[in-house]
Amino acid sequence: MLSTDLGMYLDFQVGDRGQPIGCPGLDAEGAYKIYEKKGRQATKYVGGDTGCDLNRNEFDGEILYQIVEDYAVNTEKWYVDFPIVLKKMLTNGYSPEMMTDGPNVFDGVTCRRKKGIFQCTKA
Repeated sequence: MLSTDLGMYLDFQVGDRGQPIGCPGLDAEGAYKIYEKKGRQATKYVGGDTGCDLNRNEFDGEILYQIVEDYAVNTEKWYVDFPIVLKKMLTNGYSPEMMTDGPNVFDGVTCRRKKGIFQCTKA
Protein backbone atom coordinates (compact mmCIF):
# COMPACT_ATOMS: atom_id res chain seq x y z
CA MET A 1 0.00 0.00 0.00
CA LEU A 2 1.33 3.43 -0.93
CA SER A 3 1.28 6.42 1.42
CA THR A 4 -1.39 7.98 -0.82
CA ASP A 5 -3.54 4.89 -0.28
CA LEU A 6 -3.10 5.22 3.49
CA GLY A 7 -4.37 8.78 3.28
CA MET A 8 -7.57 7.50 1.75
CA TYR A 9 -7.78 4.40 3.97
CA LEU A 10 -7.12 5.83 7.44
CA ASP A 11 -8.74 8.86 9.08
CA PHE A 12 -6.01 11.22 10.36
CA GLN A 13 -4.97 14.86 10.21
CA VAL A 14 -1.65 16.36 9.08
CA GLY A 15 0.82 18.01 11.47
CA ASP A 16 3.03 21.04 10.96
CA ARG A 17 5.88 18.94 9.51
CA GLY A 18 3.54 17.06 7.16
CA GLN A 19 3.32 14.00 9.42
CA PRO A 20 0.00 12.23 10.07
CA ILE A 21 -1.46 12.98 13.53
CA GLY A 22 -4.75 12.64 15.37
CA CYS A 23 -4.78 8.92 16.20
CA PRO A 24 -3.62 7.23 19.43
CA GLY A 25 -0.59 5.53 17.87
CA LEU A 26 0.38 8.57 15.80
CA ASP A 27 0.23 10.90 18.80
CA ALA A 28 2.14 8.59 21.17
CA GLU A 29 5.47 9.68 22.66
CA GLY A 30 8.31 8.45 20.44
CA ALA A 31 6.06 7.62 17.49
CA TYR A 32 8.24 9.73 15.15
CA LYS A 33 11.95 9.95 14.52
CA ILE A 34 13.10 13.39 13.38
CA TYR A 35 16.27 13.42 11.32
CA GLU A 36 18.21 15.50 8.82
CA LYS A 37 17.84 14.68 5.12
CA LYS A 38 19.46 16.74 2.36
CA GLY A 39 19.86 19.68 4.70
CA ARG A 40 16.22 19.63 5.82
CA GLN A 41 14.45 18.18 8.80
CA ALA A 42 12.46 15.03 7.98
CA THR A 43 10.03 12.95 10.00
CA LYS A 44 9.61 9.18 9.94
CA TYR A 45 6.91 7.18 11.71
CA VAL A 46 8.50 4.43 13.78
CA GLY A 47 5.49 3.37 15.86
CA GLY A 48 3.33 0.32 15.40
CA ASP A 49 -0.43 0.24 15.00
CA THR A 50 -1.66 3.78 14.35
CA GLY A 51 -4.99 3.23 16.07
CA CYS A 52 -6.66 5.32 13.34
CA ASP A 53 -10.26 4.74 12.36
CA LEU A 54 -11.06 3.93 8.75
CA ASN A 55 -11.61 6.99 6.55
CA ARG A 56 -15.38 7.21 6.14
CA ASN A 57 -15.32 10.45 4.14
CA GLU A 58 -17.02 10.24 0.77
CA PHE A 59 -15.89 11.05 -2.75
CA ASP A 60 -18.48 10.95 -5.53
CA GLY A 61 -20.81 9.04 -3.20
CA GLU A 62 -18.28 6.32 -2.34
CA ILE A 63 -16.68 5.86 1.07
CA LEU A 64 -12.90 6.32 0.75
CA TYR A 65 -11.65 3.29 2.67
CA GLN A 66 -14.01 1.07 0.65
CA ILE A 67 -12.51 2.39 -2.61
CA VAL A 68 -9.05 1.32 -1.40
CA GLU A 69 -10.33 -2.12 -0.37
CA ASP A 70 -12.09 -2.55 -3.71
CA TYR A 71 -8.87 -1.95 -5.66
CA ALA A 72 -6.94 -4.22 -3.27
CA VAL A 73 -9.14 -7.21 -4.09
CA ASN A 74 -10.04 -6.35 -7.70
CA THR A 75 -6.76 -6.18 -9.64
CA GLU A 76 -8.57 -6.14 -12.98
CA LYS A 77 -10.42 -2.96 -12.00
CA TRP A 78 -7.11 -1.42 -10.89
CA TYR A 79 -5.45 -2.46 -14.15
CA VAL A 80 -8.20 -0.84 -16.26
CA ASP A 81 -8.38 2.38 -14.20
CA PHE A 82 -4.66 2.98 -13.60
CA PRO A 83 -3.64 4.37 -17.04
CA ILE A 84 -6.63 6.72 -17.02
CA VAL A 85 -5.83 8.03 -13.54
CA LEU A 86 -2.10 8.28 -14.26
CA LYS A 87 -2.78 10.47 -17.30
CA LYS A 88 -5.10 12.65 -15.25
CA MET A 89 -2.48 13.01 -12.49
CA LEU A 90 0.29 13.86 -14.93
CA THR A 91 -1.77 16.54 -16.67
CA ASN A 92 -3.30 18.05 -13.52
CA GLY A 93 -2.69 21.79 -13.41
CA TYR A 94 -1.79 22.15 -17.08
CA SER A 95 -3.96 23.48 -19.89
CA PRO A 96 -4.11 21.40 -23.11
CA GLU A 97 -2.01 24.07 -24.87
CA MET A 98 0.80 23.55 -22.37
CA MET A 99 0.95 19.80 -23.02
CA THR A 100 2.77 17.94 -25.75
CA ASP A 101 2.07 14.34 -26.65
CA GLY A 102 4.71 11.89 -25.60
CA PRO A 103 5.11 8.39 -26.94
CA ASN A 104 2.07 6.18 -26.50
CA VAL A 105 3.70 3.44 -24.49
CA PHE A 106 0.48 1.43 -24.29
CA ASP A 107 0.00 0.99 -28.07
CA GLY A 108 0.38 -2.64 -29.04
CA VAL A 109 0.46 -3.85 -25.43
CA THR A 110 -1.62 -6.86 -24.53
CA CYS A 111 -2.00 -8.23 -21.03
CA ARG A 112 -3.12 -11.65 -19.93
CA ARG A 113 -3.74 -13.05 -16.51
CA LYS A 114 -1.58 -16.07 -15.82
CA LYS A 115 -1.80 -17.84 -12.46
CA GLY A 116 -3.35 -14.74 -10.89
CA ILE A 117 -0.65 -12.38 -12.20
CA PHE A 118 -0.97 -10.01 -15.13
CA GLN A 119 1.75 -10.42 -17.75
CA CYS A 120 1.96 -7.72 -20.39
CA THR A 121 3.83 -7.87 -23.68
CA LYS A 122 4.25 -5.41 -26.48
CA ALA A 123 3.58 -6.75 -29.98
